[in-house]
Amino acid sequence: MNRFILLLSLILPMHTSAAVENVVNIYSFRQAELINPLINAFTQQTGIKINVVSGKANVLMQRLIDDGQHSFADVLLTTDVARLEQAKQLKIIQPIQSEILINNIPKSLRDPEHYWFGTSIRARAIFYSKSRVNPSKLTTYQDLTHKKWQGKLCSRKGSHFYNRSMVASFIHHHGQAWANQWTEEFVSNLAMRPQGGDRDQLRLIAKGSCDVTIANSYYYGMLSSSEKANDRDVYQKVGIIFPNAENTGTHVNISGAAVTSAAKNKQNAIKFIEFLTTSIAQQFYAELNHEYPIRADMSPSPLLSSWGKLVADKQAILQLPKFHQQAKTIIKDNRW
Repeated sequence: MNRFILLLSLILPMHTSAAVENVVNIYSFRQAELINPLINAFTQQTGIKINVVSGKANVLMQRLIDDGQHSFADVLLTTDVARLEQAKQLKIIQPIQSEILINNIPKSLRDPEHYWFGTSIRARAIFYSKSRVNPSKLTTYQDLTHKKWQGKLCSRKGSHFYNRSMVASFIHHHGQAWANQWTEEFVSNLAMRPQGGDRDQLRLIAKGSCDVTIANSYYYGMLSSSEKANDRDVYQKVGIIFPNAENTGTHVNISGAAVTSAAKNKQNAIKFIEFLTTSIAQQFYAELNHEYPIRADMSPSPLLSSWGKLVADKQAILQLPKFHQQAKTIIKDNRW
């Protein structure tokens, strides 16, 4: 993705002071093609037109800060609870009242003051080479620190939000010293310098460059349905493990949504976020984006179910932002 991609930029004004009837303007960290089915379904159901600007999360949030109350954005879609909490602290999103959201989203997956709401769940799972690794030897994140895996792990940079949140969950459950030791030992087992994204790590396993990695589960699903035969081959060669099922549960995070502080189309924005929690939208998330439904009354897609039961550490979600800075320091100190 380029530094900042503007979709439909020609029809979106730089500054807007009045609401436009039957429209909602969205800033999305996710590329528009990933949420287009949701957008189309919402418009068909409500008649409300959606305009999307896609880009990197930090760039989008900085633009919200810079534009202030002149911003045209009504909704912020982003990933990771820490980013959502950051948006709250920066006062670029506002609290809303919605019985639909309160009823559809478990308490542990939404802001207690109703500033942001989880819309889907992704697991940070362990992935392994089916031909070289016995999965019974990898049941916890702690197992990755054993000397038997020295020179056999690969990873994206620890500084990425996905890894920072995972280390934050370790601090929450086990304390800072434990998290620091885990990070130190994990890094000592790496086969190469951290590089690329999550999907790149899965490809490295398939190539034989490493045997085990940690990645978000939905990337694995994306490989299974990729237009590229090589990526579908990667999916066949790599297996998935949901660690810590017997204790804390597998670390999970959320995609989430919030109404911006400058929203000119607030009611439409609320309607869109409510729509994201409907059964049809949750089914889209599960079957097209390979994420887990936020709703407790919905089951994963058949593909996700085929990976095994996910025991998710949902109760830690609200605690993760508290430990992000400590996690960042640990990761930096251990040169991950």
